[in-house]
Amino acid sequence: MLQEKEFYSKVCVAGSVKFVINKASKEEINISESDKFSCNLATILARDREVVAVNLKMLLNKCKIYISKNDKWLDKDVKYINEIKKLMTNLSKDAPMTFTQASERKDVITLFFNVLEYCSVKLGYRLDKLKRDIKNDKDKPYIKAFLEFAGINVDNLDKMDEYDISMICCEYYKKNKNSLTIPEKFLGHNKKVGSYAGSVMDIANCARKEKYKTSFSCIDLHLLDPIFADQSISSWNAIIKRFIPIQKDHEDFKEKYLKNYEIRDRLNHIYGGTGTQLDCEKTNHIYLHAELNILTNIMNQYKGNNEFIAVSKKCCYLCESYIEFVRSRGYKIAISGTHKKLYHRWKLPETFKKEFVEHTLFNLDLIIESGIEQHTNIIAKSDNDKDSVDSDNPDYVAMKSVTKRAKLIKQIDIFNNSDIQ
Repeated sequence: MLQEKEFYSKVCVAGSVKFVINKASKEEINISESDKFSCNLATILARDREVVAVNLKMLLNKCKIYISKNDKWLDKDVKYINEIKKLMTNLSKDAPMTFTQASERKDVITLFFNVLEYCSVKLGYRLDKLKRDIKNDKDKPYIKAFLEFAGINVDNLDKMDEYDISMICCEYYKKNKNSLTIPEKFLGHNKKVGSYAGSVMDIANCARKEKYKTSFSCIDLHLLDPIFADQSISSWNAIIKRFIPIQKDHEDFKEKYLKNYEIRDRLNHIYGGTGTQLDCEKTNHIYLHAELNILTNIMNQYKGNNEFIAVSKKCCYLCESYIEFVRSRGYKIAISGTHKKLYHRWKLPETFKKEFVEHTLFNLDLIIESGIEQHTNIIAKSDNDKDSVDSDNPDYVAMKSVTKRAKLIKQIDIFNNSDIQ
């Protein structure tokens, strides 16, 4: 229990000093048709800020679909999912058919409108970003080319039907995704807006094929219950003092560290404030991330199979770390991407809990040290009027010593832990 508390406490501190651990991978992964189906399903099941994970198993006489999300299932969620299930079953019963026949079916078009309604909030966020791109850079050649492709102009952009704009963005992204002249950010916004049309069409295209007729005619659907817990954590100051043990250095670092409004916002989010709250222990409401809920289900049933987990949002740093750890234990797990961010409400899975905590505490220490050093260097540079940092500046020397002491403390901790074992 003490080691778990230390783990969760350091997750919070690490997230406060270095929320993004590394650059997210932007590469496109090659996946099978059934895995792509899982990704499409995850896309159209994610509402607002929710994250949804899907695991699909194609069997000889049926298919099993496991779905989890980071919140409770509502009645409207269940109704919506059953509508998708019914469509897949009906399409498979009438298979095989051409893609054109499938896409022109009334039930497929109805599903598309249901998807736009169900995902309207999230689609709204994505559309707003795309519209800002267009309005801010309306004179750029690639924006003019997009408007011509879409058959619209800036003045009637807000009047565009969501059905039409999603279809347009889907086609535009397919044709231009490898372009070197169009900004990656603009292509990314097109991809996300077009993902709803693309997902519905891909699902229909998959279900209309002969080879999936038997599997999709009998769908065994499982909605996994979310897993929550309350976890006590140590104060921010208690953990930071382990890395900056000298009181004056600690106070100087904290004073200058809190001048950054982004840092204050992050600490407010994690600890509920930046005053006495940083001196107090607190209780966090944590939850098992959707992909790890699916993974836990897989580990309880299978081991030798190759398993793919589709997620509506790329996996965070800790989910990625846990999946890599599970792979080292013989499980064959693939996921649909990672984004390297660290979330403080992350919950440990029960399987391999002790081993993973022992494995990851060292990495959390390195993240905290790196975050402190990064902010120390920024503080030292901002305090100096010259282009380069003056190594004779007392504040700079003091701040640089923080990192050296942190590394020394870490070496002592490693020695003590190995001696105990």
